[in-house]
Amino acid sequence: MRSRTFGLLLILLSLAGLLGVGYLAAQEQYTVYVDGRPLSVSGRYETVAQVIAAAQISLQPADRISPDLTTPASPQTAIQVQKARPVTVRTESSAQTYWTHQPNLGAFLREVGLVVQRTDQVTADGQPVSFGRLDNISLPAEVEVGRFLTVTIHDDNRQMTRRTAAQTVGQVLQEAGITLYAADGVEPPLGSWLTPDLHVTVHRSMPITIQLDGRLIHTRSHHTHVLDILAEAGIGLVGQDFARPPLEAAVQPGGAIQVVRVTEDFRLQDEPIPYETLYQASDQLELDSRAVLSYGVPGILRRRLRVRYENGVEVSQTPDGEWVAQPPVNEVIGYGTRINVRVLETPDGAYEYWRVVRMRVTAYTAASSGKAPDHPAYGITASGALAGTGIVAVDPSVIPFRSFVYVPGYGIGYAGDTGGGVRGRWIDLGYSEADFVGWNSYVDVYYLTPVPAAEDINYLIPTWLP
Repeated sequence: MRSRTFGLLLILLSLAGLLGVGYLAAQEQYTVYVDGRPLSVSGRYETVAQVIAAAQISLQPADRISPDLTTPASPQTAIQVQKARPVTVRTESSAQTYWTHQPNLGAFLREVGLVVQRTDQVTADGQPVSFGRLDNISLPAEVEVGRFLTVTIHDDNRQMTRRTAAQTVGQVLQEAGITLYAADGVEPPLGSWLTPDLHVTVHRSMPITIQLDGRLIHTRSHHTHVLDILAEAGIGLVGQDFARPPLEAAVQPGGAIQVVRVTEDFRLQDEPIPYETLYQASDQLELDSRAVLSYGVPGILRRRLRVRYENGVEVSQTPDGEWVAQPPVNEVIGYGTRINVRVLETPDGAYEYWRVVRMRVTAYTAASSGKAPDHPAYGITASGALAGTGIVAVDPSVIPFRSFVYVPGYGIGYAGDTGGGVRGRWIDLGYSEADFVGWNSYVDVYYLTPVPAAEDINYLIPTWLP
């Protein structure tokens, strides 16, 4: 058995090896030469362009590819890629980058059509080149043609060196993106001609940032107090407008002033006024049934709020009066007062009843009252009758006191007791000690005739069960 298993394992390994060899055989090897450097690419591709993409070679429009990108790819044919080199040419009027295959500076200049005169100043990668040596200089990365000077600019703690074809101090500062304010000083003056290796120094006044109407105003001033700075900038405060820091405060160099525009508006806010639910007797409805006679509608209490905005952002709201915009409409629910006497067939005989109510049912004896047997009130119920079988404790607002009820499984009970804890739809069945039966359930309790007087009937007993 072991030899068979070992043999089967050898067969499976052989098949896996054959599959691996077949997969490798399905791969092709392509060779790409990038500026003479070989690069191998594995796979199966249809065109030269797909091989180039698989090799992750980025191309420029001026790059040379042989064979052409649309040519079918063949592992037997090497692909040649000659990358064009970028050269940035700066003249007195512009700067532009070209891509070229030319080997020297002179050939490149002729290719891009840039004619250099004998009197022109030419630098290649920062080194001056004479007119007669243009064809002897290898292709540089940067070429300058024209009158370029080196200028060092000192602006506070910053220093920058620029090669520029500008003619004046003002032009080179503008070219460098340096903003000058009326209070600033410049040495040499803005209109001075540039000279080789010139140093230009900018003496700054105090910078101030003013935040105003959602904008940032960057300005400069020789004033130190907020009021004077705003006045110089032509910014006024209207109404309740104010500034941070306050108008009399001093501002340090590089400080900021925030002008806060204050506006006010009014907003209305509605709050619902709950409606009341009224109950109305209806002899059209049977006892213990209810129906909505008219639906309630909430009212609307409307408030007016004074809203304060600072720079368009709400910061506070203050009550500014309220009134009833729409009074509530009360809901009216009709409850039935029509009593129908029916007959209940029981094992003990037929009984007439005028009401049936689902109730929680428990049981008790005289000993459950908590009084000692020698207590004068031991076993005496609220009606004066002795506690025992047939006497039930009820909530008089639910079951009329001193009336009779029928409880299935118990029989007829006399509502002669009112237990302290018996509230709502709850009936406590009385038993003698000898025949006590424990109850803890819910049953239908039938109110037996005669029907009490109307003033003794609670037509709106609780709807919930304890």
